[in-house]
Order: sequence, then C-alpha cells, then structure tokens
Amino acid sequence: MLIRELQTNEYDAALALSLDVFTECGKKDFDAEGLETFKSFIYNKDIVKGLTFYGAFDGESLIGVIATKNEGRHISLFFIKPSYHGKGIGKQLFKTAILNNPVSEMMVNSSSYAIPIYRKLGFKPICEELVTHGMKYTPMKRTKPM
Repeated sequence: MLIRELQTNEYDAALALSLDVFTECGKKDFDAEGLETFKSFIYNKDIVKGLTFYGAFDGESLIGVIATKNEGRHISLFFIKPSYHGKGIGKQLFKTAILNNPVSEMMVNSSSYAIPIYRKLGFKPICEELVTHGMKYTPMKRTKPM
C-alpha cells in the first residue's frame, strides 16, 4: 500500500470514492436534502481547491482518501472503500495528514458510522449530534497532547 498527497488531476477520483462510500456507509445519516448538501460540497470547485488530499493506493487503485482544510485543522473528507475497512488504512492516512501538517487541534464533523474510528484516533465529541441541511453529524475534536 502506498499513501501520498494527491495531484489536482486525481481529485475527481477521490471525490467519486468519497461519494460512493458516503452513500454506502452513511445511509442513516442523511436524507435526500443531505445527499444534495454533500454533493454540492464535493462538486464546489472553490471549496475543493482549498483542500489538501492524501490518497491510499492498492497498486494503481485508489482505495482511501483524507482531505483537510485550514492548514490541517479540519478533516473535510475521510473515506475508505468498505472492502478495505479494518485494515489500518484510515489510521495510516490520518498519520500522513498529521505528519504533513502538524496541528495542536483538529476538528471533524463525524457521521455516526465513523464515531468509533475517530475515537480510536483520539477525537472526542464536543456536543450532541446535530442536523444541518439534511445531514446528521457529531462535531468532534482532537487535541494533541503536549
């Protein structure tokens, strides 16, 4: 497995993977409006331009992606193909993002599906589940131990 920063011409594949995993694994966290909200985010070229993407590859195949914004202080996208879940790929992607952009604090709006994964990575919920534009999520924060 190879993990590296993605080039701009690879973003479409990363966004397609994100949408596939979002719709497959996050079904109970969004309605029709929520799906449109997610699509309007990933298809917004200005927003996507402001993200830093890292991809995990199995051979030539993109199998996972993490995208951060605000110099690494916020995880915007974090998706692994379901057939690769539980193999430590997300942990490796996360470590790569942190190594390339060390931050003292990191935020994420987690789907219910991903809360256990984020907990393993040191995140803690900062409030109850929220719903915005048809999407359910739990804001979580990770503070790097000093």
